[in-house]
Amino acid sequence: MTRDDPFAGGVAPRLRGLDRELAAAIVDAQSRDWTADRPDRVGFARLGQVRHDLGNAAARYRAAPTGTGHTTVLAVLLAALLVGLPPLLLVPDPARPPVLTGIAVAGVWAAYLIRAGLRRLRIRRARGAPDRSAPIDDPFLYARARRTIEACAASARADRSYRRRASAADLEYALDWLSAAQEELPRI
Repeated sequence: MTRDDPFAGGVAPRLRGLDRELAAAIVDAQSRDWTADRPDRVGFARLGQVRHDLGNAAARYRAAPTGTGHTTVLAVLLAALLVGLPPLLLVPDPARPPVLTGIAVAGVWAAYLIRAGLRRLRIRRARGAPDRSAPIDDPFLYARARRTIEACAASARADRSYRRRASAADLEYALDWLSAAQEELPRI
């Protein structure tokens, strides 16, 4: 979310990006709450309510988070090429049910192994990356979230669809919860 223009792009991608950013901030705030001497459950609960209202607005845009990532698709394609294609080309009668069953089972296991290997690579790369500051410590978190929510609400109010216009109310609720979370002073 490094763009300066709050009206750049569609509403659904902006809501998904803000949802990811808020999820990271909520997890950070919640983990700090669990390890604190004096727990403060109000801050991350209010941010969680903001995220919930953003989810309601995104549902009206049918902007569900993507369930399958690129690694799953890549793993299935690699498994099909590496495990499924050679037996189909080399076995004399590949249309027999036991051969097809064996190819299918080997392909599924190969996809799982490739996906696990890609995940391990991603984790290893993330461990080598330089540490960033915690998302909840970002001084511009609330301002950026407020600007994005206001821009999405303005776009929703101007939409022709009544469902998308109704998402503006959800975004207004999210703004209310965001201002409540911002006004809550952290306990020291």
